[in-house]
Amino acid sequence: MKKFGIVLNGRPAGREAALRLFQIVNGSDDKEKIILDFSDVEILTPSFADELLHLIRDKYGIERIAIENVETSAVKDTISAIEKEPIHK
Repeated sequence: MKKFGIVLNGRPAGREAALRLFQIVNGSDDKEKIILDFSDVEILTPSFADELLHLIRDKYGIERIAIENVETSAVKDTISAIEKEPIHK
């Protein structure tokens, strides 16, 4: 995720990150985990996280997504809040 910046902010940037991830994952094994590594990410806003996580979960399913290296409280709190929300249909 650090490739998208150390401050991940805004719904448009979250959508752009999701679209880039779709390109990366395209053609991979359907059972392969999609790992979102938040190493060195300092800030993750709810708008970015909501857009990113819901788009990739809607496309690939919650069981394929793994979130790793959530190091700062700003990132932890946002991930925790977003994971409690229902998945968009």
